Amino acid sequence: MKTMLTFVLLSFLLAGCSRRDATIQRELTGTWTRQFGNGFRITNVIAPDGSYQCQIVGLTNGTIDSLEGRLIAKNGVLIDTVTKDSDTNQQTPRVMQWQIVHIDRHELVLSGKVLSDKGAIKATFDKVER
Repeated sequence: MKTMLTFVLLSFLLAGCSRRDATIQRELTGTWTRQFGNGFRITNVIAPDGSYQCQIVGLTNGTIDSLEGRLIAKNGVLIDTVTKDSDTNQQTPRVMQWQIVHIDRHELVLSGKVLSDKGAIKATFDKVER
């Protein structure tokens, strides 16, 4: 009986997580930007299926880095699989994971140890289109 109860509770928990993941996936759809100083900007256009195109402008050498990939929400984590990168010094495919701190129709806040050996970084993106 305890095993059956545990199984039922776990099933409800997993169903709740997958519903939340589906909601996050829908809210990701659109255009998101992150502005830095000195003209450095990231613009990420995300399709309903999670595929995206990203441009990074304002790099010190004057180039524009273009990325393509897929973002999948799973258990409160955003899994970013980069499949194309115009920076040929970067390996593709590559996978990064971000903890989803907050998402709504206007703002996305992520935390992760992406590209940093000095601890977690926090990234805030603003939605500019639906």
